[in-house]
Amino acid sequence: MNLDIKKAISFHQQGQLKEAEELYLNILSKFPQDSGILQLLGTLYLQKNKVELSKEYLEKSFNIDSNNPSTLNNLGNLEKRLKNYDKAMDYFQINIDKNNFLGSWINKSNILIQLQKYQEGLEFIKKAINQYPENTKLRNNYAVFLYNCGFKKECLDIYRDFDRKKIHFNDSYLNYSRILHLNKFYKDALFAINKLIFEDDKNIVALKHRFLIYKDLKDLKKAEIDILKAHELNKFDIFTTKTLVEFYVDSKKFDEAIPYCDLMISKNIETSYFVMVKISCKIYTGMWDGLVKDLDLFNNKADDTIMFRPLALKYFNDDAKLHKKNAENYWVQRLKSKQMPEFQENLINNKIETKNKIKIGYVSGDIRKHAVFHLIQDLFLNHDKTTFEIYVYSLVKREGPEREKVIKNVDYFFDINDRSNDEIVKLMQSHSLDIAIDLSGYTMHGKSEIFNFSIAKKKINYLGYPGTMGTKSYDYIIADKVIIPEEHKNLYSEKVLYLDENYQPFTPIPFENDFDRKIFNLPENCFILGCLSRIEKILPNVFNIWMRIMKKHLDICLALYITDDKVKINLKNYCDQNNFDFNRIIFLDHINHLDNLKRISMFDLYLDTYPYNGHTGISDSLFQSCVPTISLNGNSFASRVSMSLLSTLNLHTLITTSEKEYEEKIDFYCLNRSELKKIREHLLDYKNKNFNRMKSFTKNFENLMLGLIKS
Repeated sequence: MNLDIKKAISFHQQGQLKEAEELYLNILSKFPQDSGILQLLGTLYLQKNKVELSKEYLEKSFNIDSNNPSTLNNLGNLEKRLKNYDKAMDYFQINIDKNNFLGSWINKSNILIQLQKYQEGLEFIKKAINQYPENTKLRNNYAVFLYNCGFKKECLDIYRDFDRKKIHFNDSYLNYSRILHLNKFYKDALFAINKLIFEDDKNIVALKHRFLIYKDLKDLKKAEIDILKAHELNKFDIFTTKTLVEFYVDSKKFDEAIPYCDLMISKNIETSYFVMVKISCKIYTGMWDGLVKDLDLFNNKADDTIMFRPLALKYFNDDAKLHKKNAENYWVQRLKSKQMPEFQENLINNKIETKNKIKIGYVSGDIRKHAVFHLIQDLFLNHDKTTFEIYVYSLVKREGPEREKVIKNVDYFFDINDRSNDEIVKLMQSHSLDIAIDLSGYTMHGKSEIFNFSIAKKKINYLGYPGTMGTKSYDYIIADKVIIPEEHKNLYSEKVLYLDENYQPFTPIPFENDFDRKIFNLPENCFILGCLSRIEKILPNVFNIWMRIMKKHLDICLALYITDDKVKINLKNYCDQNNFDFNRIIFLDHINHLDNLKRISMFDLYLDTYPYNGHTGISDSLFQSCVPTISLNGNSFASRVSMSLLSTLNLHTLITTSEKEYEEKIDFYCLNRSELKKIREHLLDYKNKNFNRMKSFTKNFENLMLGLIKS
């Protein structure tokens, strides 16, 4: 019998599972109460992912010998495979208590890392290290717990000791490189991961991590090589393919992302996600062939598991309930991917103390030539500095008059673009803010993950991202009662703070509104319909309406702000296929902000987009350039902004809520052009009376903040 067991175990160790299984079963038929053989069979079936059989044999082994360390450990592994993490940890803990079993110390600490129970894990791993002080797997996990509990130096000391003793292994190389990368030590992170890839050049996880480092170093060519190699090693791995297509989207190589999306869709793998990416790629390039079919597929597949870039979803979907669910899922995944550490309050010092002032901190990636800056700039200017102390944390450092204006009008200004997330959190905590306001949210340069921590007494989502963040980490969202009516509050994770007037802090800029069109290369004898929204906001159903109107009225032309030649070619192809007159589209060049406002004032009628309205663009057309504007509005934040702006002006006649009504309204004003003159006069009169609008807006805004502090 002993020879048979040795032979079976040898087969098992060599991966010859079929031969090992036959021998184990033969031995078991003779000795059915042998707990060791039962344990070995249970382990083998776990390796073969035959979970029910594994459980059957391991439990039989346990019932015969409840102290067997391998049985207890593998029962824990089995429950972990079934995602019964509490039960798995119970088995590991029993094994630790009874047998001081090393594998169970390691396995339980792995689960605590997976569940992000870092404080509990830190206490647990200290006990494990006391039992097995030289075990590299335990020390590696100890370093992970230390980092995620805010002890960065102590964490790095462990890995530097690994360096000196040359005792690194796969997981330690990966974790070391990840932590260096998170702290922006890019060269050191690259050095560590290169050692692992030199030993194992087919390590998909390592290749994907090196891809992230190269991406942050802006070496996109090397980044692309790594992610393509990782994909080639496993073409249907979900996370690798997601990373690849998102890389192409970020790099604006939309055409190259689509075939990988089609590959996954053809295999019915994460169809809803990959069809969303495909839709996004098409709308960013004006490549509308098959888009209706793609949108139908998305609508059929979308469910509560949806997780896509929240801002991108808004370009083609108006379901506010779905937006909330997507944001919730995205928030959870974002925190996991950022590996944000927990912070010890006793590490915070150097606090800025100011008596009797309310401290408001604004976090923004748009202190530069950007739509959000054009809106928010005079809020900083008009804040009551005797009552409020204003902090600005800039996520993008861009020299220019925009940045200088903000620096001049706030109490403290910090460039935080080169700081790690934990450094940013500690900096903000040291300022003892009463209120922190996120002006970026889920936009390109946002760092919403820092709002998961106690950076202020109250945390607010405002202006830059049009919708809910999907988390209770933000206390409030600022809106008005048109954008978020009372009956829509349940579609937002945050409590809603209502401003008395429109939620946008725009400042009317005085300039003459009577120019010669020749100055801006616009045709003189043409009724100009204009829309300056980016191409991703212009969906074909709305574009079709515009082109049908142009077919009906031969003296009309359409002005668009599209400069990409590929997009122009795609639009021409679409027009040719649908018998639309492409030659009557005017493609506008880029000019400075003020000149652009003057150019818009030359339009006869401005047209809004749906489901993502023009936000700053519509306030520009209405309040700056004084051009009558027709909106198409819906149910989500992004699709109700124009309705709010027009309601402020009491121009409800320009608000529509269906494609049919939208087309009829455009057609009506193309036929009744004298009515547009009356509306333009109304807009000019409103503008002339509201040049000091930001003073009253700021007072309203400050009263809202005072109410929060008193509550």
